[in-house]
Amino acid sequence: MEENKFKYHSQKRHGVIFGIILIVLGALFLLFNFGILDGGWKSVIFSWQMLLIIFGVLAFVYRHFFSGFILSVIGLFFIIPKLIAVYPETFEWLGNDFTKTYWPVLLISAGILFIIKLFNPKWTKNKSFQTFSSYHYKGKRHKEGCGLDLNSIFGNIEEIVLEPVFTGGEANSLFGNIVLDLRKTTLAEGETEIELNAVFGGITLYVPNNWNVELHLDNICGGFEDNRNPSAETDYTHKLIVVGSFVFGGGEIRN
Repeated sequence: MEENKFKYHSQKRHGVIFGIILIVLGALFLLFNFGILDGGWKSVIFSWQMLLIIFGVLAFVYRHFFSGFILSVIGLFFIIPKLIAVYPETFEWLGNDFTKTYWPVLLISAGILFIIKLFNPKWTKNKSFQTFSSYHYKGKRHKEGCGLDLNSIFGNIEEIVLEPVFTGGEANSLFGNIVLDLRKTTLAEGETEIELNAVFGGITLYVPNNWNVELHLDNICGGFEDNRNPSAETDYTHKLIVVGSFVFGGGEIRN
C-alpha cells in the first residue's frame, strides 16, 4: 500500500514538472515568434548546454545534489562561448577562446565538490570511510569498515565489499566507471539503502541472485536495469533499495 502511494506521488510530481517545462518552452517560442525576445538568445536557450543546466536544476529539485552540481557547472561553462558569440561586446573581457583559457575552472569545481562532500552531511551519509583499511587482491581493492563512499571522476574503480553485513552507502561516477561487488557480504534484516549517481559515466552492481532489490532512480537520457537471472528463492525479509540518478549515463545489476 505504501509502495503504491509512493509511486503515485512520484508520478504526479514528474507530471507536474514535465507540464511546467512544456509551458515554459511554449511561452519562449511565442516570445521569439512575436519578436519580444532578441532572436540571438534562441541559439543560447535551445542548446544542449542549456539542456544540461535544466537537468542540473531538476536534479537539485529531486535532491540529487552531486549530479545537479556537476551538470550545472558543465552546462554553464560551455554555454558562455555561445553568449560571447551573441554579445561579443558585452563579454569581450572573457576573450575569444573561453574554453581553452578557462578549462581549469572545471578542475576547481571538481575540487569544491569533493570538499563539500567531505564536510556537508547532506552530501555524505557516512564519513567513516576515512578510517577504512585498504589492501589489494587480484587487482581489486577491498575495504573493511562500515559504510561505503566511492567517487570516480575520469577514472575506474573496482570495489569488493568484504564486510559481514553491508550497511549501505554511496557511489558517484562522473565521466568514469565503477564496479561494485556485494556478493561477499549480506544485508541486515529490513531495508538497506545505497545511492548511485552517474553523469556521463557508468556503474555496475554485482549482488547475489536471491537478493530483493528495489529501484527508485531518476533517469535523464540514461538508464539503470536489473539484468540478473530470476531466482525462485528470493529473500523478502531483506531488501536493498537503490536510489539516485543517471544522467547521460547507465548501469546495471548483475549476479
